[in-house]
Formats: sequence, structure tokens, C-alpha cells
Amino acid sequence: MIISHSMSLEPILERLGRQGASLLEAEAMRGVLAERFDGQPLDSVNEADWLEALGRMEAVKQTWNAGMK
Repeated sequence: MIISHSMSLEPILERLGRQGASLLEAEAMRGVLAERFDGQPLDSVNEADWLEALGRMEAVKQTWNAGMK
């Protein structure tokens, strides 16, 4: 699957771990990945880059949560 802002959330949910990830997390992760890896295959994102993206995704989630209070 090629990374983009409009890509399916399914492959992201699979890599995040479907049981422990929410749609909100997958949407945030899609945005983070698309900012840095747009046009690249999802499976080309190495473990270090994935973990960095996870950290950024958590920051995005916190921003969204703060905006909803």
C-alpha cells in the first residue's frame, strides 16, 4: 500500500495492532506517515522511522483530545 492522506486505514491498523488501535489513532498515524513518507510503500518504513512516527502520532492525538475539552 502506498502512503498518502487518502490511503485505507486497514494496513495501518494491521501494523499498529488491530486489537489495540483505534480508528482515531490510525487516522492520526496516516497523517503523520503521509507528511514524511507520501508516495512510498508502507512496508518500506523501517522500525526506527515507525517508532518515531508513533511518537508523533501520540502528540497529534493529545492535541486533538485537548481541542475537544
